[in-house]
Amino acid sequence: MKERFAVTYARNAKSDDLCIEQAKAWAKALNVPYIQRTHKENLGEMLARHQLDVIIVAQNNGPSIYSPQGEFSYHQNMTYLRFLNIETGKGDHLIDALDLKPGMRVLDGTLGLAQDAAIASLIVGESGLVVGTEASKLLHFCVNYGLQNYETDSPRLTAAMRRIKTYNLTAKEFLQICKPNDFNVIYFDPMFKRPVKGAMAMDALRPLSYDKPLDAETINLALKIAPKIVIKERAEYILREYGCTEFIGGKYSRIKFGIIRREEE
Repeated sequence: MKERFAVTYARNAKSDDLCIEQAKAWAKALNVPYIQRTHKENLGEMLARHQLDVIIVAQNNGPSIYSPQGEFSYHQNMTYLRFLNIETGKGDHLIDALDLKPGMRVLDGTLGLAQDAAIASLIVGESGLVVGTEASKLLHFCVNYGLQNYETDSPRLTAAMRRIKTYNLTAKEFLQICKPNDFNVIYFDPMFKRPVKGAMAMDALRPLSYDKPLDAETINLALKIAPKIVIKERAEYILREYGCTEFIGGKYSRIKFGIIRREEE
């Protein structure tokens, strides 16, 4: 992905607001232009005038990413609901599919919003390890900031988010520098091949996401680094095309988890 993007700040920001200095710092760190904003110009007009695809807006509560498809800012609302379900004994299909236990080493090869990584980190605990790779520079920037700064209503979930280590790399790039059996399980949640109708939040996120499909080379490489791979998809036939032979998912859920295990020699 090679989006043309820049950094600005909220239109109602005052000259001494911290978000202005934050915008300058982010632009420098990302090596992209910093744009001073006028009170009259909206974000769509800024995109057109500067010929940008995307613009990062520094808000007092963190970065927001704006594109013609919508606006995206980091949150963990759904993760917190999953956390509450886990706390009340309702379980979580991700935990079952990855067979998560304290002390495990987990690689999330498609970090995205880090919702699944946060649940994994919660379960493997301080003795475990969760690493996430995200190929999109924009999405990685926004989500990594959120993991380090966002506060949930649960100190335990917030601590789990802080423990996640992230890399702005494709899964394949990261796997190439790993050693055999560095992880107990590797998880992939690639962008669905068919967009979910009516998912407005995903419409805003899709232009920021790495859209190349999960390929056989990456899967084969992953099987050298971990004895088990788990892939999330909506259709079982797609999971079978990846090579999955075991499947986990609710009876009425549109989401399925497929499992591939390394063939031991």
